[in-house]
Amino acid sequence: MSRLFHSFYARLSMIFLVLVLALAAGSLAIAFRLAGHLFDEVEQLLNRDYAGSIAAELQPLVAGGFAAGRVQEAIHYMMVLNPRVEIYLLDARGQVLAYFAPPADTVPRGSVDLGPVLSFIRDAGSRPIMGEDPRSSRRKPFSAAALTLGGKTGYVYVILGGERYDRFLGASRDSYYLQAGLAIFLLAIAATLVAGFALFFLLTRRLRLLAQTVKAFERGDLGRRVAARGGDELGDLGRSFNDMAAGIQAAERERREMIENISHDLRSPLASIRGHLETLLLKDARLGAAERQGFLETVLKNIAGFQALVEELFELARLEARQARPPAETFQLAELVQDVVLKLKPQAEAAGVRLTADLPAELPPVRGEIGLLERLLTNLIENALHFTPAGGEVHVALTGEPGGTRVAVTDTGTGIAPEDLPHIFERFYRADRSRDRSSGGAGLGLAIARQIAELHGTRLEVESSPGRGSRFHFLLA
Repeated sequence: MSRLFHSFYARLSMIFLVLVLALAAGSLAIAFRLAGHLFDEVEQLLNRDYAGSIAAELQPLVAGGFAAGRVQEAIHYMMVLNPRVEIYLLDARGQVLAYFAPPADTVPRGSVDLGPVLSFIRDAGSRPIMGEDPRSSRRKPFSAAALTLGGKTGYVYVILGGERYDRFLGASRDSYYLQAGLAIFLLAIAATLVAGFALFFLLTRRLRLLAQTVKAFERGDLGRRVAARGGDELGDLGRSFNDMAAGIQAAERERREMIENISHDLRSPLASIRGHLETLLLKDARLGAAERQGFLETVLKNIAGFQALVEELFELARLEARQARPPAETFQLAELVQDVVLKLKPQAEAAGVRLTADLPAELPPVRGEIGLLERLLTNLIENALHFTPAGGEVHVALTGEPGGTRVAVTDTGTGIAPEDLPHIFERFYRADRSRDRSSGGAGLGLAIARQIAELHGTRLEVESSPGRGSRFHFLLA
């Protein structure tokens, strides 16, 4: 249960609940306030001429001058007819001359601001105007009319909802508002709980499934995937996870295969070295000089192969980590290719293979890292020599193109089967399973060549047909 309340689903639901309740409370407050304004406006519109009627009744009593007794009696009579109002008689300055405003325990102020009164008399429209209540600090709807007080201007000022009316109305209204507000809040809470939790349960379901898949993947179940549906952010997240999981699974598979291949390639030379050294120790006294020399040469050959494998592994690791990046130079590619071809001529002659090169002199210079490009060319030519039988040919050609200079290494060897082409640049991959390390290499040369090409912003490509040879090529700017 504690885990549920600390989940993303619960937090999201609680935030939604708080927001909805805040919105409901604000809406209720605004509705109550607008309802009050509407009530005041309707009250004033319905009783707009009320003060005028009172002024018509009072005018004969005050035409010759203000007589407090008669005016109070008349106002009292009118209040009996409508006890909800408060009636004030004002002079030209807004001073209260007479009033009737029960209950008597609250004495009104001695004057009223005439600004709203004059605006009310001048404005015959329906715009609501609130005026001062002499018995409170509130502004209330009113009705007003002018009359003559012994030759001077005076005003009848009627508060349409007096203090007594406010008391009774407030008690009943507060009770009604409280009940209605409580009912609305309870309904809002119930509706929010049902709709909110149901909605967020559906929205977070895919997140929970993704979390479960990630946890299973963390525990070692690398085959788990997410059912990535939809074009929203969660669908994109699921597809990204599946792509990442596939990459990790492939990397893990490649790591296992690499360890197996390294173990296999290291086991053979180590076993050979150990066997020959043990033979030297056990039979040293009985071995002739020629036999002892042969054993030592075999041991040195295996050590050299062992050392070459380790160096290739370190070089590939540096290339994949983008650590082998010496400063680039501008140079003539034909000169570099010629140097590499001359270096590998003896190896080609020993294998009975003709190594040739087509190096046009008018090609523009290129920019790159000479040491890495020399290694790239060496690996491609050596790979071609390995798979070309005696009497065959390995040809290196440079061709100018709009994007740079294309380098191609073509051989007349055994070729590569279509099923092997997609894997030819993978580490430790050997298209000819029958070739061991002594004859076919460790399967790292082409992987290193591909990494070097990528470091130079190009792609190493291959075209091959079984029995007709292969062509490796890349474009260098």
